[in-house]
Amino acid sequence: MCLQGASRVEAALAEFPPGALRTFVVCVPMLPPDSAHAARQAAGSFPGAASFWDGDRRLAAEMGRALGITAKDSLGVDGGLGLAWDVYLAYGRGDVDLRQPRYWMHQLAVTHAPRLDPDEFHRRVERLLWP
Repeated sequence: MCLQGASRVEAALAEFPPGALRTFVVCVPMLPPDSAHAARQAAGSFPGAASFWDGDRRLAAEMGRALGITAKDSLGVDGGLGLAWDVYLAYGRGDVDLRQPRYWMHQLAVTHAPRLDPDEFHRRVERLLWP
């Protein structure tokens, strides 16, 4: 499982007071060792987060479309669906449409959104919580 970026974001968000955030971790099978079992084990690395397994990549495909992620961006191949994986999304209070995060970062080949910077992600989330 690609946990390095998620762990960095988790550490950056740990500074917020308990209950200030709701955190969700969605694991997607993208690399050979990825499995539902590995995702369950990884969930223990994110205390307080709700964890989900997107084994059929439905959410990854839907979010890929919504975020404008191409197959070239996410898989390094031409054609086919782009998948949202290794992405970090932030929503404001009351937001209900998952396809429209207020802010997002990634660790893909995307050029229309910023690459992961946990400190900047923290600042953006802070602005969403306390404008």
